[in-house]
Amino acid sequence: MPISLELVPRERESFVSEVRWAKEHISAITHINIPDLTRLETRSWEASRWVEGHYPVIIHVRACDVEPQKIETFYRTLKSYGISEILVIQGDQEKENTKKGMSSVEMLSALRQIDPSLQLYGAIDPYRQSLREEMNYVEQKIKAGAKAFLTQPFFEKGILEEYMVHCQGLSVWWGVSPILTEKSLAYWREKNRVPIGDGYDLSLEGNIAWARFVLERVMEYPEYALYLMPIRVDISSYLSPLFEKLS
Repeated sequence: MPISLELVPRERESFVSEVRWAKEHISAITHINIPDLTRLETRSWEASRWVEGHYPVIIHVRACDVEPQKIETFYRTLKSYGISEILVIQGDQEKENTKKGMSSVEMLSALRQIDPSLQLYGAIDPYRQSLREEMNYVEQKIKAGAKAFLTQPFFEKGILEEYMVHCQGLSVWWGVSPILTEKSLAYWREKNRVPIGDGYDLSLEGNIAWARFVLERVMEYPEYALYLMPIRVDISSYLSPLFEKLS
C-alpha cells in the first residue's frame, strides 16, 4: 500500500535528515510529499531535489499563483526539476498579489493538455462545503485531468467513514495529522473549520492510535493510500511507534 510522508521544506539540512531517517527506519513509506508554502524561501519543486532520489516526490502547486498565459513557462520550470507528480491546490490569494491566477480545475486541465503523462492529483477538503458539493467538485477535477486525490487530514471517524464510502472507486490518499496542543486544535477549528469535539485526545499516544486506526481502515481498500502529515512533531517519535505496532 502506498504511504506518503509530508515534509515541510523549512531548511535543507533538517529536511534531508528526515528523508534519510525515514528511508532507514520506516520501510513502509513509499513517497515524499512537499507542500508549497509561500512564506518559506524554498518552493516545493525546488525542495524536490532535497529528497536526493530516495523516493518518488509529489509536490504541491498553488493554482492562484500562476497566470493562465504563463502556465507553459511554469510547466517547463517543473520539468527542469524532474517533476512528474503534482498535487494542484487552489491556494489562498495573498492580499499583495494582484495577479489573476488560475483555478485548480483550470490548472489541472492546462497541465493535462500540455503533458498527458503527468500524474495529476486533486485535493479533497471535507470541511469547506457539504459532502455533495465536495464530491461534485471532485468530479470536475476528474474531468479536468486529476488521476488521484489527496485529502485534508481527518480527525473523526464519522466524517472519515462517510467520505470513504463516497470515494470508493477513486484513487485516494487519506490524510492524517497529529494535533498535540490547544493552539493547534484552535487553528484547525477556526482556520480550517474542522468540527473537532471537546474530547479530542491531544496526547502523542492518542494521536498515534488515531493514525493507526486510519491506516488500518485504508488497508481494507485496494485503491486507497495513506498521506501522513506529521506537523510540528518529531517524526521519529510519531512514526516509530505507529509502524512498530503494525509490524
